[in-house]
Amino acid sequence: MEQTLGERLRAVRRRLGMSQEELALRSGVTQEAIEVVESGKRRYMRSDHLARLVKALGVSADELLGPTERTVR
Repeated sequence: MEQTLGERLRAVRRRLGMSQEELALRSGVTQEAIEVVESGKRRYMRSDHLARLVKALGVSADELLGPTERTVR
């Protein structure tokens, strides 16, 4: 089964040893928005939030979006 955006976000954040709070501070995206996506309560995120997270994590958008979730709402 393919991972969701939230699962990939959590995996990358943890691989980098970053808490949700630290990622929020580095990216300017609220901790609540990060938690909602990571928990699966929301499957998509705003494109500007995605761009901020990508920059803060130092990864590509493709790494977070995965092979099928190319549409950002």
